[in-house]
Amino acid sequence: MSWIDKILPSGVKKDESPSRTSVPEGLWKKCVKCEAVLYKADLERNAEVCPKCDHHMRIGARRRLDMFGSRPD
Repeated sequence: MSWIDKILPSGVKKDESPSRTSVPEGLWKKCVKCEAVLYKADLERNAEVCPKCDHHMRIGARRRLDMFGSRPD
């Protein structure tokens, strides 16, 4: 018996069910300024700018160059 089993009340059960679904990593990103949780696809469409506070997030050089090359007609 572990120490956690000793301090938990008898009515509390551990969640050991394998039916729990997992959320894929890298789906959400947090703004460093306003701490809003943003959907990564929306953030990429908005050129890595937070739609809530207009904070410009860091992007790599290759991504920035790719953004210059693709202009809407």
